[in-house]
Amino acid sequence: MADTKQEKKKERRPRRRGQEREQLRTDLAKGYGGGEGAGSSIRRLAAAHRLSYGLTRTLLLEAGVELRTRARKTETGEK
Repeated sequence: MADTKQEKKKERRPRRRGQEREQLRTDLAKGYGGGEGAGSSIRRLAAAHRLSYGLTRTLLLEAGVELRTRARKTETGEK
């Protein structure tokens, strides 16, 4: 069991800071809200950039992006 914990520690990705984080924010904001390929979901962006959903959401908020509401169908079947 001790081997498993050590292996997981090795798998952790480094924190993104400085210029790398700034570039990531910009790329995610373009993909989510504007520019080419705009309109992607947070989950799709997270998968494309190999990030967690939570980090992707945080970076979008840091970039000043206004998040879309969830589109749910009403009882009549309309959005």
